[in-house]
Amino acid sequence: MTNPEVSEEGDVLYATLKQDKEDGIEKTTSVRTDIIEDAKIKKSLVGLKQDDTVKIDIKKAFNAEDISRILGITPEEVEALDVTKFELTVKNINRLEESDLNQEFFNKLFAEGEVTEEAEFRTKVKEEVENLFKQNSDQRLRNDMYTFGMEKVDVAFPEEFLKRWLKATNPSISEEELNEGFADFLNNLKWTIIENRVVTENGLEVKYDEVINLAKERIYAQIKMYNINEEPSDEQLSQYAIQMLQDREQGNRLFEEAKALKVFEFLKEQIKINKEEIEYSAFEKLA
Repeated sequence: MTNPEVSEEGDVLYATLKQDKEDGIEKTTSVRTDIIEDAKIKKSLVGLKQDDTVKIDIKKAFNAEDISRILGITPEEVEALDVTKFELTVKNINRLEESDLNQEFFNKLFAEGEVTEEAEFRTKVKEEVENLFKQNSDQRLRNDMYTFGMEKVDVAFPEEFLKRWLKATNPSISEEELNEGFADFLNNLKWTIIENRVVTENGLEVKYDEVINLAKERIYAQIKMYNINEEPSDEQLSQYAIQMLQDREQGNRLFEEAKALKVFEFLKEQIKINKEEIEYSAFEKLA
């Protein structure tokens, strides 16, 4: 990340956006020029320096979702904007540039000293991308197995009774909320029954150590996300995991996740999987 003096196309402008009316919206935020939809507005943000100002039509520049995020307002407030002209004042210019493939760069991405040359760097990146693809492939397989099971298993639920039960256990729920979420509730209930039947009929057991190890994996990933060079010991991870499981809600969530993984691994052994290599772009289109 660099901070050039003059903006170019694709830069991120840290700027103040002030609505062109008295007591209007004023927000200091990051503005990505690469997502601006209007070519004329995009061009007007090139060549700016710190403290330069330019007026833009926010609704021409961005879609509604981006406006909501940039201004920190709700989608309804975006829709109701009566004045869409804003004055943009540049506070700082941020630009992402390619780094040199040197030790400083390698140490930012991996544990210090783990990678020392470009060949190792490329091998490491290849491994990480392949692991990501494997996770994506496994998730796709889980989704397909879930869909197959939900279509094949026919269950008739006492819907009126379940609605009365949901109202009794959630007194604050409105009729509208109940009806909107009821289909998802039935799907979750149906899959829980299928999953539990697989567990009981095949003697599957979720052991405490498996839940602990899953918690350790989640904690490790979170630590590495915020500090790539921090390498917690197994003892530290175990302590964090035990603390996490003492929270009943988190403990139940991890147990259910461990059970789902166990059912998935069991079912993978029972079915015939036809493996096929495809381009990643084709894989994305499957969704």
